Amino acid sequence: MRLAGASFPQEDDWLSAFQMGRYIQWCINEREVKGQPLQRNLRLFDAILRQYPRYKGHDFSWFKRMLDTIPVESDAVLKKRRAERVLEYTVIEKIPDLIHGQRSKVEKKGQKKLALLVQEELIMRWLPVLPWRQRNIRECRIDATNPNLFKGPVPEITTIDMPVWAVEERKKNPKAEFWQFHFTEEETKTGCTVDALLPRQLIGPLEEYLSTYRRHLLRDGDPGTLFLNHNGQPMTLRQVTDLVAKNTLRYGGRRVTPHPFRDIVAFTWLKTHEKDYLRVSKMLWHSNPNEVIKTYGSLFNESSGVCDMEAWLEEREARAKSK
Repeated sequence: MRLAGASFPQEDDWLSAFQMGRYIQWCINEREVKGQPLQRNLRLFDAILRQYPRYKGHDFSWFKRMLDTIPVESDAVLKKRRAERVLEYTVIEKIPDLIHGQRSKVEKKGQKKLALLVQEELIMRWLPVLPWRQRNIRECRIDATNPNLFKGPVPEITTIDMPVWAVEERKKNPKAEFWQFHFTEEETKTGCTVDALLPRQLIGPLEEYLSTYRRHLLRDGDPGTLFLNHNGQPMTLRQVTDLVAKNTLRYGGRRVTPHPFRDIVAFTWLKTHEKDYLRVSKMLWHSNPNEVIKTYGSLFNESSGVCDMEAWLEEREARAKSK
């Protein structure tokens, strides 16, 4: 898809429009940037310009008209591309155990190499259970002063929904301590505060990593983040992306970055939980369930309706035969 030209504004802004038009053409024709992300990013730039005091009252209507000329792909193409960048949940949930199988081989290369492998295993085990955004994975703190992830008692009066095993344990011991995580409004993209107990599936791997392996990654001091790079510093966005992509390609046959794990978890949940958008919105920390419906509802198309009809008819047949 190529862009031949862009609409221009009034004469007083012709130079700005010309430069912006050239930039848009370069992005699409040379860098092959897709229309939707380019539009989205430039609309943010448009909003910044409008809010900047120096340009208050300036007419930027030409900018919007220009953005509207950017060609965008159809919903069908976008759905196909989304499907091409994910793996089945049954595939990604097996990856941590496959990494675990490499421990004996890597252990011969030293404790630091083994610690890095165990960390990879934990990250790959984390994402299918808690599909956090990149920032929350990288910046998750375990330091004693202001942690995001910690072990402690749950207040007697709390809004935290606790699983049955935790409720029973607290009945036996009101002072029982549980692994839990907390993120403030400033620490989440959607501006919501998050408080929850760590799922039991992650407790054992987390405690093993913290008690035995994480210390081998430290160098000059402890930055306090849960995950560390080979220099003992917080992992960068690129490092987490490469780690996840490397393991999905090696063990799943497709390069998948961290963010699509949110799609994988959401779609798998919705396929088995009757389009339960409310719970998915809480899993993904969306403040508005309608955003989840808009994003993930599109994953269900006409073929989904046919499958549902077939399953419904088979259920009716089974009930009729059992009478």
